[in-house]
Amino acid sequence: MNYTDRDLNWLSFNERILQEAENEDSPLMERLKFLAIYSSNLEEFYRVRVASHRFAQTFQADLKNKYGYRPSFLLQQINQVVSAQQERLGKVFYSKILPGLAKEGVHLLTDHFSEEDKIQMGTFYDLRLKGNFIIQDITEKVNLQLKNLTVYLYAVTKEQQFLIELDYKTLGRFIDISTSDKEKRIVQLDDIFRSNAEKFLGEKSEIFAVKISRDAELYMDDEEEDIVSKIEKSIVNRDTGLPSRLLFDENIPFKYIDTLRKKIEVDMSGLIPGGRYHNFYDFFGFPASEKHLLYPEIPKIPCSRLDHSSDWFEEIDKEAIFLSFPYQSYAYVTDFLKLAAEDPHVEEINITLYRVAKTSAVCLALEAAAKNGKKVFVLDEAQARFDEESNIYWGERLTKAGATVKYGINDLKVHAKICTIKRREGKDIKTYAYMGTGNFNEKTAEIYGDHALLSTQSNYTRELDEVFAFLKDNSYQPQFESLLVAPFNLRSSIEQLIDNEISLVKKGKKGKLTVKLNSLEDTLMIDKLRQAADEGVEIDLIVRGICCYHPQTELQEKNIRVVSIIDRFLEHTRIYQFHNDGDKKVFLASADWMTRNLSRRIEVAFPIYQEKARDLLLAELDAQLHDNKKGRQVACKDENQFIMGKEDLSSQVKMFGLVKKYNL
Repeated sequence: MNYTDRDLNWLSFNERILQEAENEDSPLMERLKFLAIYSSNLEEFYRVRVASHRFAQTFQADLKNKYGYRPSFLLQQINQVVSAQQERLGKVFYSKILPGLAKEGVHLLTDHFSEEDKIQMGTFYDLRLKGNFIIQDITEKVNLQLKNLTVYLYAVTKEQQFLIELDYKTLGRFIDISTSDKEKRIVQLDDIFRSNAEKFLGEKSEIFAVKISRDAELYMDDEEEDIVSKIEKSIVNRDTGLPSRLLFDENIPFKYIDTLRKKIEVDMSGLIPGGRYHNFYDFFGFPASEKHLLYPEIPKIPCSRLDHSSDWFEEIDKEAIFLSFPYQSYAYVTDFLKLAAEDPHVEEINITLYRVAKTSAVCLALEAAAKNGKKVFVLDEAQARFDEESNIYWGERLTKAGATVKYGINDLKVHAKICTIKRREGKDIKTYAYMGTGNFNEKTAEIYGDHALLSTQSNYTRELDEVFAFLKDNSYQPQFESLLVAPFNLRSSIEQLIDNEISLVKKGKKGKLTVKLNSLEDTLMIDKLRQAADEGVEIDLIVRGICCYHPQTELQEKNIRVVSIIDRFLEHTRIYQFHNDGDKKVFLASADWMTRNLSRRIEVAFPIYQEKARDLLLAELDAQLHDNKKGRQVACKDENQFIMGKEDLSSQVKMFGLVKKYNL
């Protein structure tokens, strides 16, 4: 095959998350969080990617995808890989993390309950759980409708079979039954029911956990109605969509799971064996906050120019402000928007929203601006998967405040992270531009590695006006010289920049490029990189997630290196750097090199002109390429092999020093 399939490669990425859970150098609660991340990732993978393969297998004749793989083959391979990974998850959870927590006085009990434990569990059952669950006798029922993502307990007695649905939302997943301050003793709600089931069922039973995951795609019809109405109707269908997997306790006798499978209409390929407990992503809320079990708190690096300025507008106009998250506080962004909302000279704010926090400081600032009579335009991407309801909520709220809200563009998702603030200064209107690599989301900015730029430079402001002109009126034909904007000139500009490196090599000069992405999936771009490598261009790729490239020639194997960083913070920044015969060109971007980003989305890549900002980004790339603590080489025979080095180097630790040093 010319390419690695994106979904098989995604499983390799999720394995890197699992490796961090296995990493004994990390604090125990952080390792548990990585298990939660792994589980959460996998859940979305089944609801989106696996569901799409099942749909293609069933309704689209099992045709090969663009990488050359049939859905039936992929489903088989996915199940094999996931089963092996789930075994590793169980091993690290039971043999490493739980014993490690127990040594620290935090006991998550899964068996061997003491008499005192049983008394506490019985008391909780009698006072809280008794009567607060739903039970279905499924012995005679022909069809069942299991709720999406809900864990059920499958109880088997001599004569009957039941499905029990516990109220995790009200009662919680983890119940503290401690009787002493010296140690924590925590049980799961499942086990409280198990240990007391005889009280309800009247006889002994075997109890196993099962869960259904359903297709999360929004299959919207072509009726002529507004996009919000379509989405609101379609979201409801997620709870009744086609099953993408039935996850079950591997100890359940097959005859029972086969009975259940038939009743809920899941085919054999959708059966996924798992452990005694499901929904490991609930461990995000595990009640253990002892500081020594977590990463140490790290103080934010101040932006001294803004901190010492009495006029932020004047400071930004003097020279662009460069910010790095989460090393610096995202409050600089939200505070600037609040400032703009209250400033009497600000007349207009334009912004794109893709994913915002539930209690969004960004949206509250926009709401205040609109209420203060400012002209506010919001491109609210209503089709941001799993954030549709939140985006519609804020869109409707901002509309009520007086803002103009547009819910996306036909056939194009708006993924750019841009904002313009127009302020009257004397007789002129000055535009303040914000461009970033991450969402306008103060919550994720605490854990996502991203960069942002605040500037009044006309190269930026003039062309951002072009972007917003198109977003407001899709018949407008924007023109760009400095910005690289998908789907207009981003792909072609990248190709030209790569061609320039090829031409330099042909002239006997050095050709080199370094690109940092979340994903590399676009086959045309992969082919372009292969062409450059075969011509002698040196290529370093830092790809956190999907990477569909694999070498086909010796020159490609020699000249293309792929590294992935999985660490405390999620690497989210996109950086494109081209050597350009020593006059390096550096871009920050919202776009990965995926077909959807390059061809079917509004994305913005912006050049970095400040020398100090370029130096910081180049130092960041260099540190990540040599990170021998959290860096893996992913395009080699041994998948996810850690980078070797004589001296320990953690690129995220290094970043703190870099941001302090350059303090832009």
